[in-house]
Amino acid sequence: MSKIHIMDHALANKIAAGEVVERPASVVKELVENSIDANATKIDIFLEASGIDSIKVIDNGFGMEKDDAILAFTRHATSKLDSVDELFRIMTLGFRGEALPSIAAVSDIKLNTSNGETAGAYVHFKAGKLIEQSLAASRKGTEITVNNLFYNTPARLKYLKTENTELSYSIDFLNKIAISNSHISFKFVNNNRVLFQTNGNNNIINVLSVIYGIEVAKKIKVVYYNDQFLKMSLYFSTPEVNRTTRNYMTLIINKRMIKNKELVKAILAGYESYLPINRYPVVVLDIIVDPLLVDVNVHPSKLEVRLSNQEHIKTVITNLIQKQMKELMYVPKVQFRKEENINKPDYQQQLNFINKDNENTIDLFKEIVEEKNTVDTIKEETGHYLHEQTMIEPLVEAKKIPKLYYIGQLAGTYLLAQNEFGLYMVDQHAAQERVNYEFYKKHFSQEIHEFYDVLVPFTFEFSLNEAIIIEENIALIEKMAIKIEKFGLSSFIVTKIPNYFSKGNEKVILDTIFEFILKNKKISNESIFNELAITLSCKRSIKANHYINELEINQLLKDLELCNNPYTCPHGRPVIIHMSFNEIEHLFKRTM
Repeated sequence: MSKIHIMDHALANKIAAGEVVERPASVVKELVENSIDANATKIDIFLEASGIDSIKVIDNGFGMEKDDAILAFTRHATSKLDSVDELFRIMTLGFRGEALPSIAAVSDIKLNTSNGETAGAYVHFKAGKLIEQSLAASRKGTEITVNNLFYNTPARLKYLKTENTELSYSIDFLNKIAISNSHISFKFVNNNRVLFQTNGNNNIINVLSVIYGIEVAKKIKVVYYNDQFLKMSLYFSTPEVNRTTRNYMTLIINKRMIKNKELVKAILAGYESYLPINRYPVVVLDIIVDPLLVDVNVHPSKLEVRLSNQEHIKTVITNLIQKQMKELMYVPKVQFRKEENINKPDYQQQLNFINKDNENTIDLFKEIVEEKNTVDTIKEETGHYLHEQTMIEPLVEAKKIPKLYYIGQLAGTYLLAQNEFGLYMVDQHAAQERVNYEFYKKHFSQEIHEFYDVLVPFTFEFSLNEAIIIEENIALIEKMAIKIEKFGLSSFIVTKIPNYFSKGNEKVILDTIFEFILKNKKISNESIFNELAITLSCKRSIKANHYINELEINQLLKDLELCNNPYTCPHGRPVIIHMSFNEIEHLFKRTM
């Protein structure tokens, strides 16, 4: 008797559901994407018990006729793909024809739909089997309800997280899909409570104000770029708006929300040394490219894509952000404002227990350029609310700090200086880190011609596997004017080093280089040079609680004034803060 047989359709759909339907958020994703592909301009999502009990999605899209409504629950049935050639020019969010049959296989699902011209259709499936079909109302659009998700797959149901955790997954998706489709009005409700609602006016800044709050939205900048390969809109937060996870970066390719680690790295490279360690910006990256250059058929979730021109896109992203960061540099100054007219969006109260890292970050920079119409719209819709915060005051027209006159040192850590604009406090360690970082970065980025032979070669011993990695990177090491030679099975000697290696610290610098190579393995000139510059800048800087003489202080302030970015250390911490004379007088009640 033959051992090989055709798998039962119900079993095949259950297996497919394991890839497509992981949790309630997966169902929300598939249903909402179907609504978007149906050209809906209004989509309402209703959950009960975070979607575990019920998920309902209502849209005003083009709907379906009776026959199509039933066929839609057949595996591989799709209206979005007719030929192999179209697979390479996919512009719809769905195309595999797996979502509805997979969902139906593990739930009790009901569908009401109509194209608005003929009688509507009602179909009811349970565990993948058709239970009922009939005519329905002819309102244009689709209403689909998924009840008792995973009721017939108890193992999957058992491993769902708490309701709050499952809700957070749906919120994360809907936040990003609303940003990706700002022309669509979304309403999201859980247990009869509205979590957020967008107006579909095709303004991403408005959507960001609803999702992240008006104070964040006010600090979002926009820059546009296009060339023969791509068109890009980049929405990015100023450095003081930062979060503890990468989750606030939304990537969109051809209106498809995606995940791509390399593009995230390119964004972070643009913010390099402007953000504190392990803090991440709020960014929306909206890219339009030829569909032929994008492979979306990588995974059933359709979140991962392959980009043919990825390196070009990465370079553009990093360069755009770096340019904008240089133009946004201002010295933070303290200003106190009374809290008034607080009308936070209702959804925020519900989310406080979910997104614990979505705290109000103290503002360190003032909005420099605001699009008046956008800001006015935000104020009308959400109300303006203020709180005690640190803002930024532009220093005349200069992008760099003005001349500072030293007046004292506080706790062996902070330098006090003044000029016609008021009082300044400079973190001496952070300041020298910045000065040293730019010094080393400048030398590393240039071809090195000045070097010398060491009298006694430096010897370095490694394990055998480490020695192999070092040997693979000898060419890179020698680009830094370091002469390195194999010395035995797993040892090396260094016989020549560049002149800018500070005397007495040559071994430390070389150790840093080798440690970075061994840790990262796959490296580039730029990455190792930047990491080395950061490490050396820290090791060679004045420490806190260390008093230095006035000559050293004045030289440090002079060097700081000449830096390209004198405002943050290489790790993104502030170097200098400012308080105007008016603010000081106000604190002493000299002015009212």
